[in-house]
Amino acid sequence: MSANPASEDSVHFSHRPFVPRIYDALLGGSDNYVADRELAVELYRAAPWLWLTVWANLSHRPKVVRALAGDLGITQFLDLGCGLPMWWSTARFGPRPEPVYEAALKVNVDPRVVYVDADPIVCGHARTVWDEYLGRTAVVQGDIREIDKLLDHPTIARLDRDRPIGVLLHDLLPWVDHVAAERVMVRLREWLPPGSTISITHDTSDEVPKLEDLVGIYATAGIQYEPRSAQEITDLLHPGDHWELLPPGIVPTHLWRPDRDLPVHHARERPALAVGRAAVISKRPAASS
Repeated sequence: MSANPASEDSVHFSHRPFVPRIYDALLGGSDNYVADRELAVELYRAAPWLWLTVWANLSHRPKVVRALAGDLGITQFLDLGCGLPMWWSTARFGPRPEPVYEAALKVNVDPRVVYVDADPIVCGHARTVWDEYLGRTAVVQGDIREIDKLLDHPTIARLDRDRPIGVLLHDLLPWVDHVAAERVMVRLREWLPPGSTISITHDTSDEVPKLEDLVGIYATAGIQYEPRSAQEITDLLHPGDHWELLPPGIVPTHLWRPDRDLPVHHARERPALAVGRAAVISKRPAASS
């Protein structure tokens, strides 16, 4: 996820922690800087299970893409807050979660994917990794808090709005305030054509009070983190009118159509399973005249 402001250049970005790189540090990656690692250590001390929450979100992305591509025939995806590409596979974490394009390609022969992130360093990595899919993938640097500007970007505007689009908002809305989160959801619901979907994952503090500690740690680094209640997440999704909540509804992330178990080894890691919520809403086809 990336919701830190995108107004600074990449040099300045390397001197302060940034969420995708903090996550990379939590998972033992190397695409991070000292500031990211230092904050990751603080977060790990407060919540030793946090790495598993990160992994649950990463593993959820390809699962949703395969489901939407297979069940609904969606061939276009907009991955908002794509984060750093996953490079590794280890015994601790299991198989590397597939990027969106690779997951969609397993179901459809000609998918199109636009990856979006606010961090120029993340975007640089993404372009390097996905250059081999020229014409089928694209990377856009942008901030969802400027959602109108983002949707008008020439690359995103080239998506075919006569066909359904699958939007991924995975672990992104907790990093913006409620006004911005609501604005993003309203604009996407207006902008997307019938048959489209919005997939979200979102942290909730309903069962894990310890998240308040994480809110404070992030705040010391100038990062806004806003886990929401289950009701607030439901309100953001706003099913009804032209949108419906797809089965199995709003559920813990690891229970959304589970295809494998998460690597929980210790009781202290179990709070991670109570943090995340996942859901997909779909825009009903236009009524025939």
